[in-house]
Parts: sequence; C-alpha cells; structure tokens
Amino acid sequence: MKNVYFIQAGMHYGKAVYLPYAAGCLAAYAWRDTAVSSVYKNAGFLFSREDTEQAFLKIRQPYLAAFSCSIWNREYNKNLARKIKQKYPECLIVYGGHDITDGAEDLHRMPFVDILVHGEGEKPFALLLKALAAGDGFSGVPNISYRLADGTPVSNEVIAADSLKDYPSPYLTGMFDRLLAENPGVEFCGVLETNRGCPYQCAYCDWCFTDKIKLFPLEKVESEIEWFSRHKIDYVFCADANFGMFERDLAVARRVAEAKKKTGFPALFSATYAKNSNDTVFEIAKILEGCGAIKAATLAVQTLNPEAMNFVSRKNIGAEDFSALLRRYNPAGIATYTEIILGLPGETYESFCKGLCELVEAGQHSSLTVYNCQVYRNTALWQSGYRAKYGIETVKVPLNHIHALPPQKGEITEYVELVAATSTLSREGMVDCLMFSTCLQCFHHLGLLKFVAVYLRHEHSVSYFDFYSRLLAYIFDAEGTFLNGLFRKLKHTARDLREGEATYYDERFGGYGWYLEEGAFMEIVFEHDAFLREIRPFLDGFGMESDVYGELLRYQAQTVRKPLHRTVRIESAYDFFGYFTDIFAGGYRRLEKKKTAVSVRVSNPVSGWTDYARVVMLYAKKRGGTLLTSDKEAVTVDCLPETPARKGD
Repeated sequence: MKNVYFIQAGMHYGKAVYLPYAAGCLAAYAWRDTAVSSVYKNAGFLFSREDTEQAFLKIRQPYLAAFSCSIWNREYNKNLARKIKQKYPECLIVYGGHDITDGAEDLHRMPFVDILVHGEGEKPFALLLKALAAGDGFSGVPNISYRLADGTPVSNEVIAADSLKDYPSPYLTGMFDRLLAENPGVEFCGVLETNRGCPYQCAYCDWCFTDKIKLFPLEKVESEIEWFSRHKIDYVFCADANFGMFERDLAVARRVAEAKKKTGFPALFSATYAKNSNDTVFEIAKILEGCGAIKAATLAVQTLNPEAMNFVSRKNIGAEDFSALLRRYNPAGIATYTEIILGLPGETYESFCKGLCELVEAGQHSSLTVYNCQVYRNTALWQSGYRAKYGIETVKVPLNHIHALPPQKGEITEYVELVAATSTLSREGMVDCLMFSTCLQCFHHLGLLKFVAVYLRHEHSVSYFDFYSRLLAYIFDAEGTFLNGLFRKLKHTARDLREGEATYYDERFGGYGWYLEEGAFMEIVFEHDAFLREIRPFLDGFGMESDVYGELLRYQAQTVRKPLHRTVRIESAYDFFGYFTDIFAGGYRRLEKKKTAVSVRVSNPVSGWTDYARVVMLYAKKRGGTLLTSDKEAVTVDCLPETPARKGD
C-alpha cells in the first residue's frame, strides 16, 4: 500500500483548531473507490501548525503528500514540502486550494512541487490517484498542472462539478474518527457546507471557484450537524458564501437549534449570510438567537461609496433598506454587526468615515468590523492591470494573529499583501481612516460614550461624524494625558505596518492579538477613573442641560462592564434605559424625568482581566456585552418614589 499524507495546517486559537475539512473532502471522495483504496493507504492528516520538524517525523515512506494551501499556511507548507522532497525525492508533492493560481506559474516558483490542482479538487484528485495507479499519464485528469518528462509545464482543462449529490462527507465516512481519538485535548472546530458557489464577483474575494451554486443534499447536511452535536464540536463555521439565500437554509438552522437543545453542541454556529438580507435570513437569525447559537447576524456592506462599489463590482442594499433591516432586528433582540473594508479603490477619507457614520445614523449601534483590504490570489484585485487602473499600492506584512497568540519564537511567519494606498487615498490617509474607525468603534459600538453621543444626536442635532471627529481631534491635542498617550501608541501601530497588520498586544489581557479598538477599550476600562477625568472637558463643551448632564454621565459610566461585576444597581433621576432602548429599536420618545433604578444580574461574572478579555471582549462583544444594559433579560427597571421636598427647599 502506498502512503498518502494530507497536510492542512490550521491556525490555533488557544486549544481550538479546525478539523481539516478540505483535506477530508478529498480523502472521502477518493477512498470510496476501490481503485484507490486497494492501492493507497490514507496515512493521516496533519492539521495544525506544529513545528515542521515534529510534523516531518510523523511522515514515513510517503508516496504522495497533498497540501491544502491558504494564505495562513503558505510559508509553512513550503518549509514542510521542501523537507519531504529532500529526504524522499520520489514522493509526489501535490498543491491545491485557494492560494493556488490557474495555470502552471506556481510550478516555476516552487520547483519542489510536482502537481497543482486547480479549483474544486475532489474529482481531479481521485482521478489523479487512479491515473498514477494505472500508469496512464495525466492527460485525462482535469484541473491540474504538471511537468512533462522534459520539464515542460502543462495545464489541463479546468472544469467545475455539475452536481454535489454524490460527494461523500468526511465526517460521516469516518475520516476524522482516528484524529479525534488521538487528540483528546484539542478543541476541534467544524466546517459545514450546505452549498458551493457564489453569484457575485466582488473584486477582492476568492471565496468560490464557480458562480454556479450547487447544493449538497439536505439529508447529508442534517446528518453532519448531528455528527457535530454527537462529537461535542463547540464551534461550527458554515462555509456557504451566502447562507440564507435558499429557503431550505431554515431547515438547517432548525436542525442546529434542535441539536444544541439536545446536547449543548454546537454551542456557536457562525455563517456569512446572504448579501441582500431577506426574510429567510431574519428567520434564521431568530432561530439561532433563540437557542443562543449565534453571536450576531452579519449585515455586510463593505463600503457605502457608490464609486467604490462600482469599481469592485459590489452591490449593496440602500441606506433606507439597511435602516429598515435594523428596525426589524433590533426590536427582536437579535444582535447584528456590519463589515466594512478599508482600502477599496475609489474610497476617500471623507467617504469612508462618513460612510461609517451613515451606518450609525441608520441604527447600527451594536457592532462594526473594519478590515484592512487584503489582496488574495485568484481575485481581480490581484491582477496587475486592475492595480494599475486604480493606482493600488500594496505592502507585504506578517499575517496578523487577531484573537490568537502572537508568533512564538522559531515559528514560521506567514505574510499577507495589504492595500496601502490607492489613487484616491494616500498611505497617511489610510492611517487616518483607521484611527477614525478605531475611535468610533471604541467609544460608540463598544460603548464608552455611546449614550452621550446618541443623546447629543437626538436632542442637540450633533451628528455622529461631528461628535467623533471632534473627539479624535481632542484626544490628539490633549498632550500629557492617558488618552493622548494611548491613541498615539495606536496610531504608531497602525502606521508601522512592518510590525504586522495593526494588531494590539498586552499581557494584561491574555497576550492575544486584538483589533485596535478592542485594545483601546480594555485599556480605558482598566484606567476608567482617569478616562472619566480626562474626557470631562471635552463633553463640557457641548453645553448640555445641567440637570441632565451629570445624570447622563453617571449613567454612561456605570453601564460599562468591568471585572468583578455580579449585580449592579444604577439609580437615576431620568428614565435613560427606556429612552435609549426606544432609540436603538428604531423609535423615539422624549427623555422622561422619572426616578428609576436599573438592576443588572451578570450571568457570566469574571474575576480578572484575562478572563474579562476572553469572556467579554472575545465572546460577547458582538452582542453588546461590553455594556451591562445590553442583556435585556438580565435587566430589571423599577420606578422609585420621588423624594419629598423638605421645608425651605
């Protein structure tokens, strides 16, 4: 039997790592054929980024090593593949995955690679193994590039599968049973595909190899969910490009909810939802929210600039439709978050920052995620002609480790190409955009000044763009203050891309990599008293009514969650809770002067800053967990009797 090894080295998130789903799909499809299983032995999956020397020791007498290639394991794969080729020169090295371009170019760049697999890999890989076993040559194997005997590179025709009905599941066929048994201390995450393909052709995206959407049988999908539940897979990522596009996706969500109710697993189900959110997506979100399997529903827009949307072939719903969606999600208690990409061609500082604030004006007070635009192979953005047309400049930087431990000593560094400037946005302008988004997210979406900003918007007509522009200017002018030092440090991190993709690290908060706004928020909460002193002169300048002002600042400060919080009582002369709840639900009523007591029972108390970072920032941020009043089920509001006036008052 000839040994075939599968290498899909995934990133570690603490003890968690993904099961090697792509490699498992190849193995499940190929080994169902006796022409493969009678000749080849599946010698095992290498699934994590362990030291390549240790990984190499697990490989014995390999006939073929199949590498699943992505942006996060490119350099790791090169290192391990070279080691294999050096000791076992007859071993065939096969590369496939999203990081492999069409044609034979990668064979020129990587002489240690023998065969490239392009596009969907299941059928080509199985045919490749059968051709090798029969000694027939590779001319009949689609989707591959290889070298002839004289070294000439050849690329065969690339085709896409017409149907996925007969594609076996790596989970249900037992491909990962040994892996689970041999790694009891690993918290495995799962990947679920209900369909494959995407009808959109966004210039920055390499998600799908085909614009034709093909469905996996629903029975197979539901059985895989049962498998996750039975094997206590805590986190499942749905790899559909547009989950919720089909009505049958409701059945998938119901099966997830049923499985979680039965066993507690999967605890979380994450998905990228249909681009133009619809009734199906809303009902899915309700189902998953009802069982606690969703952090937040994605309402992705990527940009609000019409010119940028045109340049990247992106189509969004309009601002009014977006606002209508939020008026539907927010009253239902379903948390949402919105994704934006910084660095798309056509974007300017003003269009980007005002676009973020348009989202807030539309009602997105819960969560934003701003990504630096990455350049992936097999996208329009990667093409030299596209870059020249829009003046795109890029920089190669170490891949960030957001929500993961930083690279350890001796670890192989991966790299990513980022958009550093375009014809409409300079490098310094990119940094300024990132600082504005950091300010907006830290103080508004994470909540440090959210209530103040919302009150000023509705009662004093201060726009969100004006408020946060003035705040950022105030911080950078306040030399010698804690806030000034913090944001100067963040700006240095954002500017110096040679150190990585603007990632924040601090041992106080577990040593993990954080987005800048997350790090800023945790530092400010750590120094909350200093922050309250330093921010007061800025807020004084808005001339708020004296009787409301002090009460509002007290309410704002007391709602920020901190370690050791278990039960919190916030008394006020005004019904702030009802006032802000109505606004966030898409309504409005004037602030009522009524003595109230807001009591909060914290269901998941934390005792220290490391736990705070993990429980509050990592797991609860998208649900508004940085503010005590976001969990409506944990809040009770009582009306207090008015204090009778004393004689002489």
